[in-house]
Amino acid sequence: MTKLFDQLGEWASGSTGCEAAVELLIETEFWLTRAEFVSRAIVVDGDAASIDWVEAGEVARDVQCSRGERFLLLLACSLADPTQQVAMSDVSALDGRNVKRTAEALHTAKFGWR
Repeated sequence: MTKLFDQLGEWASGSTGCEAAVELLIETEFWLTRAEFVSRAIVVDGDAASIDWVEAGEVARDVQCSRGERFLLLLACSLADPTQQVAMSDVSALDGRNVKRTAEALHTAKFGWR
């Protein structure tokens, strides 16, 4: 997994929204370990990897997961791709740790790393 994390981090570098989205997915340790997500939304080209954010949004809607897990993926999609939308009211499905991660991701996407 570390190789994939590194590849995605390198790919996202330079776009605060994409960096925030990838970091959120890495920190939550859920979607990047799900076979359905990896097979459908991760694009591997040699030693490089990227995320198809439109397909990632489709995965969030198609696969069985908790409301909080779905929210985190849709949030990541919306941070990286402004055409993607997420209902912020679903933040209520998160535990305290993931609320903090969400706040950090939103800050990073808007203002960059601290």
